[in-house]
Amino acid sequence: MRMMLGAMLAMALGGPAAAQGAAAGDAGRGLALARTWCAACHVVEARPASAAADSVPGFPAIAARPNLSAAGLTTYLAEPHGRMPNLTLSRTDTADLVAYLLSLRGR
Repeated sequence: MRMMLGAMLAMALGGPAAAQGAAAGDAGRGLALARTWCAACHVVEARPASAAADSVPGFPAIAARPNLSAAGLTTYLAEPHGRMPNLTLSRTDTADLVAYLLSLRGR
């Protein structure tokens, strides 16, 4: 589940307005969710204390993708993908995770 979230986030691509929609979520809550659900496989902090799995992209690297968008992330998180366990995220959880991920841009 945790490994695939990163893969899904890494593949989520969208339009040029990458931060669009981020205000709908709570980035602080998104960080808490990421620490709980994603940190076993992904680096979720802007400045991580330790490395996660080598083959899984970290959230800062995902956030740095120039064509990443809130809409693309939201869509990607809505569907199960590959080896990642199926996350059952509420719309609020998804918005919060997307807001946190996009908050890592420019850090």
